[in-house]
Amino acid sequence: MKTLAYYLLGIFSLCLLNACSDEDNPTPEPPPSKGQEEVQKIVEVLKESNPEVSQFVEILEKVNVADLTQDKLTVFAVKNTSTASRAAVLDTASIKNHIAKGSYTKDDLKDGTKLTSISNETLYVTRTEDDVQINGVKIEGNAIKAGNSYVYVVPEVIPMIEAPVTYKHQTTIKVNLIDKGYKPLENVTIAAKNGNTGAEIGTYTTDATGTAVISHNCDTLAYTLHKEGHSNLADGYLLAGMTEDGNLSYVDLNGDGEINEVDKVSGEPYIYYLNYKGRPESNLTETCYMIAVSEAEIILTEWNDVLQDYNAELLNMEMQLITGSGASPYESDESMKALASIYYTSAFNTLETGEKLLNGLADNSTAKQTIQLGVYRIKVDLYAYFGTMFKSGSNFISADESKDQLISNLKQYKETCPNELKNETSFLLAKIHMLAGEYIDAYENIRSAIQNGYADIESKLILAISAKDSNPQETIEALNFVRESFEWLEPIQSLDGDELIETCHTGLNGSGNLYPYYRVLNEAINYTQVVASFTMPKHHLLPIPQSVIDESNEVIKQNNGYN
Repeated sequence: MKTLAYYLLGIFSLCLLNACSDEDNPTPEPPPSKGQEEVQKIVEVLKESNPEVSQFVEILEKVNVADLTQDKLTVFAVKNTSTASRAAVLDTASIKNHIAKGSYTKDDLKDGTKLTSISNETLYVTRTEDDVQINGVKIEGNAIKAGNSYVYVVPEVIPMIEAPVTYKHQTTIKVNLIDKGYKPLENVTIAAKNGNTGAEIGTYTTDATGTAVISHNCDTLAYTLHKEGHSNLADGYLLAGMTEDGNLSYVDLNGDGEINEVDKVSGEPYIYYLNYKGRPESNLTETCYMIAVSEAEIILTEWNDVLQDYNAELLNMEMQLITGSGASPYESDESMKALASIYYTSAFNTLETGEKLLNGLADNSTAKQTIQLGVYRIKVDLYAYFGTMFKSGSNFISADESKDQLISNLKQYKETCPNELKNETSFLLAKIHMLAGEYIDAYENIRSAIQNGYADIESKLILAISAKDSNPQETIEALNFVRESFEWLEPIQSLDGDELIETCHTGLNGSGNLYPYYRVLNEAINYTQVVASFTMPKHHLLPIPQSVIDESNEVIKQNNGYN
């Protein structure tokens, strides 16, 4: 019996020793496959040089390719900008659709080529010249070499399809440079969209012949052009080429047979539209034109864009102030402060941008002079709405000091600015003097501007206000000049009633400049929505944001009547 016990104990000990031996010497993991090694090389190259596909790389690192034996691959890496669209479809399984067996240069990707992904899906290549698409998704740029493989960047997830993509239309965009003739303009970026739905078609780049081909199925194509240091506009007009005598010609956008202010492009970039509906052609060629622009012109364009946003914010505030826009802002100090604060922030940010842009321009450049005048105009607006422009340089100054400083700055500016900007400078000087009740100085400046051809509605109204006590007849003539533009306003013969405020109200309504005139003429807003809650003289000025008062250490005082 003991012999049996010893025998069993020996067997148990032997099993225990074998178990311990297995733990001390685990089964070695198999070496990585050729595919794993190649994918790792691709990951390393993309991590180092292509952050635009970092989210694609994160998924690629997790994909299981242990059974992949190929060490030559072609990968189509999706840009980060398509994160939202690929969230539901791009994972460690579907990313295999973006990895093709075989290593293909861009020249190898010929029209009609079929690739096979490592998930055994078919990828169809369509090609027009240098424009290569995979299942309808356009490759961006050239191949990125990684190990034995090539990587291409694509703007979106590649859909799986059952047959090669076919297109209804093929649009050729040709871009010419206007420079004493026409030259093909290379490396112009063309962003194309469906003109009806706004869906992106792709981004294309013109080749050495200035040409890019867009294959698409939409009947209305919309596209924009961009090339650093170049523009398809000149003085706000869309370029149409050159005249026979070598001058620039422009597109008659409204089709009235004349090129004038109404043909100016309202915003950039200009969107071209091409409509195939009703046309027998399925392929069209469109020629566009660009000119080289200086750095100063680029900066001036940036300023005009910023100024356009400021003007929109000013108009929005103005309409709430003079109409109530459904709810009177005068019901409480809080609502007035909130409205004023939004406008002040817009004005301050625009001034800050203007000052930065001015630093990059030569002192005698037209662009610098133009931006500087725009900065002064915003400061005049601040004075008009708040009774102060807040700062001179980086220092806060009182309301009276700000007026004097602004007048001094504008006078100095007028001495050196180009002739074409002198009249607007006189206009701004006249407006400051008028707002301050200094009518003699206002009259002298505005009369000078008008005599030199600066005769718009607001300048005539400033003339009317500044002359009403010294020369009533001149006021009547100025008001009638304005009233002629509005057929429902009868001409006036005398100043017996509300002719002045009525003309101001009609002429400036919707311009973003009316509100301060109620203060100058000591009138209340007379719209139904606001008349009951408008208080004079309190509401003739806006409340100064508390943040400004605090930052100035109370150099800036709150306007009267506001808590």
